Amino acid sequence: MENLQNQVNVRVEAFVAEITELARAAAYQALNSALEHTHVPGGRGVTMALGGRKGGKRTAEELAQMADAFLAYVTANPGQRMEHIAKELGLATPELTLPVKKLLADRKITVDGQKRATQYYPAGRGGGDDAAGASSKGRGTKVRAAKGKRKKK
Repeated sequence: MENLQNQVNVRVEAFVAEITELARAAAYQALNSALEHTHVPGGRGVTMALGGRKGGKRTAEELAQMADAFLAYVTANPGQRMEHIAKELGLATPELTLPVKKLLADRKITVDGQKRATQYYPAGRGGGDDAAGASSKGRGTKVRAAKGKRKKK
């Protein structure tokens, strides 16, 4: 009876070891496959856009490349919103905030609309507001409240 119990234990231990090794191999293969595919379908290639790193300051060259890509896309496809442009460029929307601000300051692009409904146009083409300021309908760049005014108590 003791011999039978030993044989069962040996076979159970061998079975468990084999299953453990198969699970380890499957996990290793899944991890390798995930690491090989760094570009996420749907256009959120954040690490690719920043030269393989996350966080930190972007160089002037990286910002210029993003601005140039944004301007080229807007020139070819005027009237698109930020979410659509970012997806097409393979970038996250917040990454484009600074390059777009620079393009607006340099008057290379114009905008029409507010917040998420903002549409972007190349400067000098129809559809956007004047580069000099917002239209009388309240569309375009934000108007900041005057600083320094205080209410009387």
